Amino acid sequence: MSLNKLQKRRFLAVNGIFAFTAFMLEWTGISLNMYVYADSFHNIFNVPIAIIAFWIVIGHTSWVVYKRFGWIAGLLTGIIIDLPFEFLAFYLGWWTWIPGWGPAIFFNAPIPNFAVYLNVSLGSILIYKYVVKSKL
Repeated sequence: MSLNKLQKRRFLAVNGIFAFTAFMLEWTGISLNMYVYADSFHNIFNVPIAIIAFWIVIGHTSWVVYKRFGWIAGLLTGIIIDLPFEFLAFYLGWWTWIPGWGPAIFFNAPIPNFAVYLNVSLGSILIYKYVVKSKL
């Protein structure tokens, strides 16, 4: 198998890992009544498909930013990408945070939300770094 084909398979595997992780974390958040999504999304077990895709974009972007600018920028990428979406979600009703999961610091998003995105970026960087092992 050529190196390019192997890299593509690893890349797809990584995105599969991101999608599965996103689904499980989102499903857990919904099950714990941390937030509620609007009915306008197409869902799989109440988890919007668009949100799963959003996590894949965050994962890949965190890796690209890490490769170009280093650890700090890579780790902050998930939070930076999420900020405008929290604003839009608040005003457009895409999702609603349920009070009680920590102080709401940005358009009702609690601190644990941002801790999750920090960890999503970290996990994404580590998965790309050690699974894909390429210069994407």
